[in-house]
Amino acid sequence: MSGDNLDSSELTNMQGHPTDVAGVSAVVGIGASAGGLEALEELFRNMPADTGMAFVVVTHLHPGHKTLLPELLAKTTELSVEVASSGLDVKADHIYIGPPGGQLSIEGGKLQRLEKDADHAPKLPINYFLRSLAKDLGERAVCIILSGTGSDGTLGLQEIKAQAGMTMVEDPQSAKHDGMPNSAIATGLVDFVLPPDAMPEQLIRYVQAPYLSAPLTSSASPAIDSRALQEIFALLSRHTGHDFSTYKRNTIHRRIARRMNVHQIQSHAQYVRYLQENPNEIDTLFRELLINVTNFFRDPEAWEALAKLVDDLVKSRPEGSKLRVWVPGCSSGEEVYSIAILLHESMQANQRQLDVQIFGTDLDARAIDKARAGLYPEAMADDLTPERRQKYFSSERGGYRIRKDIRESTIFAVQNVIKDPPFTHVDLVSCRNLLIYLDARIQKKLLPIFHYALEPKGLLFLGSSETIGSFSDLFEPLDQRWKIFRRKHRAQERHGLPDFPLQAAAQESRPGTRAAAKQAVRDNTVPRRIERALLNRFAPASVIVNGRGDIVYVHGRTGAYLEPSEGQPRNNILEMAREGLQIELTEALRQASTESEVVRNSIHVNTNGTTTVVDLSVVKLSEPEGLRDLLLVSFRPSASKTVHATDAVTEGRPDAEGAKRLEQLERALKFMRETHRATLEELETANEELEATNEELQSTNEELQSTNEELETSKEEMQSLNEELTTVNAELQSKVEDLSESSNDMQNLLNSTKIATLFLDNELKIKRFTDRARDLVMLRNEDVGRPISDLASKLQHEDLSADCQNVLKTLVFRETEVNTSDGGVYLMRIMPYRTSTNAIDGLVLTFVDITRLKQVQTDLRHMSKVFRESGDPVIILNLDGAVLDLNDEAERTYGYSREGMLGTPLRKFIPAERCDEFDALLNRCRDGEIIRNVSWRLLNRWGEEMAVRLTLTVLTTESGEMDAIAFIGKRAVGDDPG
Repeated sequence: MSGDNLDSSELTNMQGHPTDVAGVSAVVGIGASAGGLEALEELFRNMPADTGMAFVVVTHLHPGHKTLLPELLAKTTELSVEVASSGLDVKADHIYIGPPGGQLSIEGGKLQRLEKDADHAPKLPINYFLRSLAKDLGERAVCIILSGTGSDGTLGLQEIKAQAGMTMVEDPQSAKHDGMPNSAIATGLVDFVLPPDAMPEQLIRYVQAPYLSAPLTSSASPAIDSRALQEIFALLSRHTGHDFSTYKRNTIHRRIARRMNVHQIQSHAQYVRYLQENPNEIDTLFRELLINVTNFFRDPEAWEALAKLVDDLVKSRPEGSKLRVWVPGCSSGEEVYSIAILLHESMQANQRQLDVQIFGTDLDARAIDKARAGLYPEAMADDLTPERRQKYFSSERGGYRIRKDIRESTIFAVQNVIKDPPFTHVDLVSCRNLLIYLDARIQKKLLPIFHYALEPKGLLFLGSSETIGSFSDLFEPLDQRWKIFRRKHRAQERHGLPDFPLQAAAQESRPGTRAAAKQAVRDNTVPRRIERALLNRFAPASVIVNGRGDIVYVHGRTGAYLEPSEGQPRNNILEMAREGLQIELTEALRQASTESEVVRNSIHVNTNGTTTVVDLSVVKLSEPEGLRDLLLVSFRPSASKTVHATDAVTEGRPDAEGAKRLEQLERALKFMRETHRATLEELETANEELEATNEELQSTNEELQSTNEELETSKEEMQSLNEELTTVNAELQSKVEDLSESSNDMQNLLNSTKIATLFLDNELKIKRFTDRARDLVMLRNEDVGRPISDLASKLQHEDLSADCQNVLKTLVFRETEVNTSDGGVYLMRIMPYRTSTNAIDGLVLTFVDITRLKQVQTDLRHMSKVFRESGDPVIILNLDGAVLDLNDEAERTYGYSREGMLGTPLRKFIPAERCDEFDALLNRCRDGEIIRNVSWRLLNRWGEEMAVRLTLTVLTTESGEMDAIAFIGKRAVGDDPG
């Protein structure tokens, strides 16, 4: 794209120039949540006090919560610890703690605090700070994600990586809660995965390496040896099939230098060897060069501007018509789904139903797979309004999934927009922040392709840092600020159809073209300049043409002999020849086809009222090979002087002038006769060829008629077959819908049971799993197909694989209790998976959480022991006063056996005159009152009255409902119960 050759540093400048914080080598943003205190203490306990870095800690704390984090960290480190506040300058060797209840950001090297507003403030503070850190510090931003639940920090980490910063994540094995670390690692953008105590050493090595030693304000990229760069391009091309030589060199150099810094590699040749020996590093470099970072409705004001134009587009379409959109460089699909949501909202508002097709393409196959899945982390909710999130997404464990009908309107494919053919007949092309990473030559190729792909009056949506450059004849601006343009449908006549693919442009910078570049350099040396000066001084004005007279090259001043013709510009020397030269030149070109050189002397050429006498020569070139069969036409001023039209009269030689004129006319007539005769011969030959061709066409026509009859028959058969296929397709569609519904029912059933379930194949590889299984085994969707033995789990059961193999071998299910590392207890069942044909196709593992049951059993056992061995006589009554149980001390005290008292009303063991009083006590107890130390009398087995101190207490269930009454009658010594 002409005039838009931005590198990565310039792009950052447009978004906000990286801040040069005095004395600070890097600013480290640290995100932590549940279980993060121990990780923070480990991190800073091993951090030296003179690193030159500044640290900002952001955690999840509720408003009004008083944090003790500054005091706790101050005890473990020699670094200064402060609570962050608005306007605070970031200084080296300081730790700043984000306060609870607000959002923290950094602007111009100063911390800024935003009080939490439920309507406007972001919900995830770690993402909010890391995004501002990426924008403010650029490549000097460092991100560390520690223990925590959820996915906060993932989007911020991606933003930091997009600005060439460094990312580090706590090893999930060491994290108390691995939600945030796993979410960050799943992006594939993490540089280091380490336990907290190993992070300081790696962090210091990275910051002190040459990559960050240059001044922050320097826009120059680190120089990379051209030979090493070409070898890196070749390795990337062989491994991924994609050529990065068309990307802007400054961006390429910075990304390669950053990877070298990560691995502490100093030499470019050494990094080339490292790439050759480690194919995984090529994949990592490939992903970093692609810079797959985006989010929903990025630049909301731009989307508001687009929404108005999309609304007009929808209104202009008849019901049921097609509307096509192409999003090149779609990354993980957020922009595609944003457009789909925009179109759906517009169709609902205008009560139109259109057939929407949105094509999302990208170079990165992993990003395309993520886009197809349509599952995004919880952090993406910050980019959506609550209404859109609720309407177009469904909540799943660990994220949100795009609604099915929105997903069905999109098609994702891997495509290299530089060399693969484009989509056509589209109404909107959204290419945001892709052109800025490509050099100017490729930009100039892509914009005509976008023009070709768009329908008349189609829309082009670019990023805020991109323009159409010199292609104002292809597009007209509709919104200059947000870079929305409309296609001009008549411009194609001047530009013609773009070339597909665009390999020629990509080849220009490959090793094979370096010789041409070197030649161009040599052309600018002093000897070459002298040669050109001598040619301009002594070589005649010349033109190189092909056999038809089309001009290939012009040397010297030819204006005295050639002039542009009227009307549309042409490039033919015969049409541009001045009066008096055309006939001679035409004849000379014709003769030159059979002769090596043709010379015409003293040709009178009329030029602006004067007559110039010129000698003409036409030479057929035979070398060099690239110029073979071209013609060199040279014009040399004749020895005769240039004369004015009136000079012939003044000199008094009208007869000589008339004779000269007569000679020219005779030669012109002779030339016309020869041309006429040659034309007649060519016409006769053409007529004979046409007659032969006509006979062949008649024969071909008969064959085509016969073929047409066969095609008609085939067409009828195809129509019949098509009807059958339509019927079968309808049946299959119905079955697919039934299967989808059954699958949804089964998935909901499995999840509703809250039983962790794993399905394994016969090789003990994961086939599918329920959401609850993630609580026990570290599972992601990408783990399907991996052996269960390769996955980390919380199960303290080393023989799981052996047990599974044994069940497969014996087909006898196994049931056992297993403990987990977090103190849980599960009932594990391993059963063979039987198909409908009773074939064994793997195993089903279920894990039922019996932690609560085991705790209750333990509590019951303890309580039972306390009850039985208590030193006080205790009788348990139901709410009606009948005996449910009694302990050993009650048997000894009252002399009754347990069997004799169970089910018997306690009134039988109370003197008759006090039964009504006892009923009153029971009623008070049933009303919730606790009766304590009431003097009472009971009848023992021998009929004797015993004085006791009575206590009545209501026993309740877990839900708080009354269940029984405890009757405790301690024997009273010396009391008179009256």
